[in-house]
Amino acid sequence: MRFIYDLDHTVIDSSHRQATLPNGELDLAHWIENNTREKIMRDKLLPLAGHWKTQRSRGCEIVVCTARVMGEHDLDFLDKHGLYWDGMICRSPKDASADAVLKERGLRTYAHEQRVSWARFCRFSIMLDDNENVIKSLTARGLRVYNSLEINARAVA
Repeated sequence: MRFIYDLDHTVIDSSHRQATLPNGELDLAHWIENNTREKIMRDKLLPLAGHWKTQRSRGCEIVVCTARVMGEHDLDFLDKHGLYWDGMICRSPKDASADAVLKERGLRTYAHEQRVSWARFCRFSIMLDDNENVIKSLTARGLRVYNSLEINARAVA
C-alpha cells in the first residue's frame, strides 16, 4: 500500500508563516520571506504525522506530494521529526502551475518511473490533502484522496 501526503495543513502546521492576500490567495512573497530555518523549525506536527509514522512502520510506501518548493531546512524538519519518505514530489522554483496540475503531473511521472500504470498506481494508493481543487481533480482521475482538514479535526476532537 502507498500513502501520499501533502505537507501544509495535512501533516505540518506552518500557519505561523502564512499570510493571505485580500483575494484569499496565499501571499507568496510573505511565505518566501518567512521560509527561514528558524521559522521552519517552529512548525508543528498535525495528527496525520502519527498516521504517516505508523504506516511507514508497517512497511507502506510513503510519498510526499507538496506544492512547496522544498529546501534543505524543510527536509531537515522532516528528518528531525522522523518523517521518512520513499518518494518526493514538489514544486521546482520556476513552476507556477496550479497545485492540482502540479500534483497530478508529479504523481503520473512518479507512477511511470515506478513502471506502474496509472490505474494500478491509483488502486494501491491513498492520498491525504487539504486543497479542495486537488481533492476533486485527482479523485476524478481515479485516485482516492481524503480531506486532511477533516481527518485532523476528528483526531483532535
